[in-house]
Amino acid sequence: MFKKIFIILSLSLFLFWCSDTTSNSDVGLIKTETDNISIEIPSNWKIIESVDKILPKVKSWKIEMVVMSKNIVNWFSNNLLILSDNLNKYTTSKDFSMLNNIWAQTDYIDYTKISSKDITFNDWELSVLYIFDAKYNLDTPRLKFLQTAHICNWKEAYFLTLAIPTTVNDTSKYEYLLSTFTCK
Repeated sequence: MFKKIFIILSLSLFLFWCSDTTSNSDVGLIKTETDNISIEIPSNWKIIESVDKILPKVKSWKIEMVVMSKNIVNWFSNNLLILSDNLNKYTTSKDFSMLNNIWAQTDYIDYTKISSKDITFNDWELSVLYIFDAKYNLDTPRLKFLQTAHICNWKEAYFLTLAIPTTVNDTSKYEYLLSTFTCK
């Protein structure tokens, strides 16, 4: 169920960003914070403040942060979606990330796993980062996704999904971006 909600949210973001044809280059990182989290984002990305106007309501998850590149190429803008929820039982960031990847394999169309690797966040929390190509639905183009999860304070789950074009082969800068996530 969560993955279906995520797919709807992602599709909504994709359609929102379809309006320009400038290049997609990311430079420098700036620290961005909410009451609960911190992450570094590229300086030419922007936080989407009015998510209620572009995203459907999420029943059990909270939209913690939505960030997108200001540059749009081929009707697409690199983007990051961070969702949060309170957990009812203890789990690790690694286990939560693995579970979400199992859901991704069934909820995305044409899911093709590229890699999985350990990720260490700036606050030393360990998790698993999954990189895969997939489609939201039959009408959207195939994208590359970087997904991971971070559990904060033993009960707060954060699910991070970064979407980029499939033409990007070196994902290291995006992996680094995700690793800058920390809990407050």
